[in-house]
Order: sequence, then structure tokens, then C-alpha cells
Amino acid sequence: MPEQLYLIIGQIVVYLFFIFIIAIAIIAMLALYYFKTGRSPSPNILLSGLLVLEGHVKAFFRLMGMDDSIIDNVAVQLQNKISSRQFNAHPPTEKAIFFPQCLRSIDCTAKLSPEGIQCASCGRCEIGAAKKILEERGYNVFIVPGSSFVKRMIIKYAPKAIVGIGCISEIKSGMEFCHRFGLPAIGMVLDKDGCISTTLDWDVFYDTLDMGDVAIKSSHL
Repeated sequence: MPEQLYLIIGQIVVYLFFIFIIAIAIIAMLALYYFKTGRSPSPNILLSGLLVLEGHVKAFFRLMGMDDSIIDNVAVQLQNKISSRQFNAHPPTEKAIFFPQCLRSIDCTAKLSPEGIQCASCGRCEIGAAKKILEERGYNVFIVPGSSFVKRMIIKYAPKAIVGIGCISEIKSGMEFCHRFGLPAIGMVLDKDGCISTTLDWDVFYDTLDMGDVAIKSSHL
């Protein structure tokens, strides 16, 4: 009897192992399909699968000789898609936008304050012009000096929706944080990341905020 029980347990373990491997392969293929097409039969299920099996799916990508950063990219895109309806339901006055300090010019003259880096509108980078336009439309705009700053501003000002700009790892962790707060968040990944002189596609940024008129103007500057 014990031998039969061990045999049954062994078979169950083997079956579960194969089911686990198949699940990883399916999630990986769906993620790759979404990355290439922007389509998914069920974004919520795919995102849940990525969050649960993230490490294993990345390992699968590396095993297949593919770039595992695709997984982070897809996770951000899916969260943006899932959050978009709730995000758009709020007016600009209930939204906070967080720019990373690395997007500033290396010659920036702005000073640090408890409310973040205070833009001097010196014209050396795009943040000053963007901040002016956004604040005129009611957005709360911050330039982030460090990761803990975002959490403090969320607690202090209690925005109803968030826009975060940064490198892929920062955006991913930030969106997960917002999810815990129940905040719809839109993450925008820098075109070029790093510690200084990073770049952002400003036309895409304004289009994401449904400010295409600004995007059209900026494309002609």
C-alpha cells in the first residue's frame, strides 16, 4: 500500500511539473505575441500570469536566446491598457505626473525642495515648457529627486491617478506600488535611460494624455 501511494504521489508531481512547464511556455508565447501585435485575448489573465511566473518566463526567454526585458515591457503595456479606462475617467486636476530628474539638462539650475526639484524654466530642457502646459490644464507636476519621493507625494496629495516617466525597472515597480494603493497608473518608458541626459518621446507623451494638439505643435518646433 505505501508503495502504491508513493507511486501515485510521484505521478502527481510529474504531472504538475509538466503542467507548470506548459503554463510557462504558454505565458511566454502570449507575451511575445502581445509584444509584436499589441493584442491579447485576455490582458488581465496574461498580466496575472506574468506577475506570478515572471522569473520563470524570463528564464524561458533566455533559454530560447531572446531578450527577457520584453517581459517587463509587456507587463507595463498591459498595466497601462488595463488602467486606461479608470485613468481617463479622472480630470487632470485629480492626476499627478512624475518626471525623473535624469530628464533634466546637465546644466539645470533648479533647486531641491520638499516638493521635489523646482524647475527654473531655464529652457535648457523640455521639462519647463511641459510643466507649464500641464499645470495650465490642471495637472499636478513633480520632478522626482528619488524613489521615496513619489510615495510621499501620493500620501500627501492623494491623487486619483498617476503618470510616471522613467526607465523600465522604475516604471514597473512604481506601477506595482500604485496597484497596491488602488491607483490607476500610466507608465511611460524613457527612450534613452541612464543617470543623466535621458530622453523621452514628447509627442507620444502628449498623445497619451490626449493632448494631441501639443504633440502636433512640438513636432514642428
